[in-house]
Amino acid sequence: MPDITGSAAASPIRSETGREAILLVSPAPEDHAFLVPLLSATGRKTYSARTYRDAVTVLCRDRIAVVLCERDLPDGKWKDLLSQVAPLSDPPCLIVTSRVADEHLWAEVLNLGGYDVLAKPFDAQEVRRVVTLACEYWARQHGAVVPGASWAKPRGRAEGIPTQVFKASAGG
Repeated sequence: MPDITGSAAASPIRSETGREAILLVSPAPEDHAFLVPLLSATGRKTYSARTYRDAVTVLCRDRIAVVLCERDLPDGKWKDLLSQVAPLSDPPCLIVTSRVADEHLWAEVLNLGGYDVLAKPFDAQEVRRVVTLACEYWARQHGAVVPGASWAKPRGRAEGIPTQVFKASAGG
C-alpha cells in the first residue's frame, strides 16, 4: 500500500482557495451521488475517491480537513487510511461510514483516533451536522479558516473569567 508520510502531504501547503478540502472515499456510486452535493455545500472543495490508493493520491496533493471513508474499501480498510493520516502535521478528521454502524465500530473508531461514524442509509441532516462539527474541530486544531463559522477564537481560561467572579469562587 502507498505511504504518504514521506510526501508533500506530511507538511502540506494551503490550497489555492485558502480553505482546506473534504475527501469522500467510497467504492459505492450511490454514496458519491448523495454525499458530494452535501459536502460541497460546506463551501470547501470536495474530492471523491473510490479506493484507498486514490485517497492517498488526493491526500498527497491537497490539504484535507475531513475524510469520510467507507469502512471497507476494495484495496484496504478505514484503519489503513487512519494509519496513513495520523502522522501528518495536519491530520484530517476521519469519519467512518458503514451500514454496520454499531456501538462496537463507533468505540473502535474513537479509540483508534477517528472522529466519528455515520450510519447508512445516510440522513442528510446528520451528515451536515457531523461534517460541520468535524470541519470546525479541525480548523480550531490547525488554525485554519472556517467558512461561515461564527464561533469566536477560543480564549484562555483566565481571559474568559471576570476577575471578581474568579476571586469570589476561589474564596468560598
